[in-house]
Amino acid sequence: MATLTSPSGAARREVSAIGRPPSLLDHLLRRFGRAILIGIPLAFLVIWTMVPIIWALLASLKDPLEIYESTTFLPRDPSLRAYWAVLGMDGFPRWMFNSILVTVVATIVPLILSILAAYAFAKYLFPFRHVLLLMYLIPRIIPRVSLIVPLNDLMTDLGLINTYWVLYLTYIASAVPLATWILVGFFKAVPKEIEESATIDGANMWNRLRYVILPIAWPGVVTAAVLCIREGWNEFAFVLALVTETGMRTLPYALYMMRDAMGVQDFAIYNAFTILTVLPLLLVYLLLERRVVESIVSGAVK
Repeated sequence: MATLTSPSGAARREVSAIGRPPSLLDHLLRRFGRAILIGIPLAFLVIWTMVPIIWALLASLKDPLEIYESTTFLPRDPSLRAYWAVLGMDGFPRWMFNSILVTVVATIVPLILSILAAYAFAKYLFPFRHVLLLMYLIPRIIPRVSLIVPLNDLMTDLGLINTYWVLYLTYIASAVPLATWILVGFFKAVPKEIEESATIDGANMWNRLRYVILPIAWPGVVTAAVLCIREGWNEFAFVLALVTETGMRTLPYALYMMRDAMGVQDFAIYNAFTILTVLPLLLVYLLLERRVVESIVSGAVK
């Protein structure tokens, strides 16, 4: 008969080490390691993002000479002089109006076109749909700098230079591909059984899209809208190439031209102009941040 041998001391220690519950020290070490892996990159990202904005905000509250002379981070005597100077500039209300108008148009129109295109790509099986969807990315792949010269020649021939239409067309053409790609994934995630049930109840395509698809994929629509707003508000290259009149400038373009327009470099006014330019976009992100996070999480789960 075969004899059973007892495990060695090292094996017994290994088994006991594996079978014993984790101690408080092990738990603390795991939490500390997780905090380091997550906290350090997150803290670096927050510092990298927020420090320039905080510095610009504090610098906008200083006197012009204090920015050069002061060695302190905080202003000695905070003042809103720079903001009143920016708001009192000739053309600032028009530049703000231009930015708002172009951004609204470059958000609503691309969303409508992208919703229709994404629904077709996600729900209909037509030939070469994957190739066509890939071709949607071509405007995003090509650098915008390489498009400036042909766009300028084309818009000059059409007589659209220094008009709102030249900004509408270029902004919409730039925003539609990205919004379509985002919405296709959300529309595909909607179970077809729900849409089939609506069809049995008598809903046509427009009713299915309005009352079934959009309410379920609403976080994706909000995310696409936020990205369209960001692109329209921050767009600079197309405005620089297709607009030459002062009255047609947007806020980013006007901020770029301030260095040549002002003889004396007043960095308090520069930073105040920067804060007023960035502030509307920050408010949009703060108001819609929850929806954007929900869409990211739901997209990851799907």
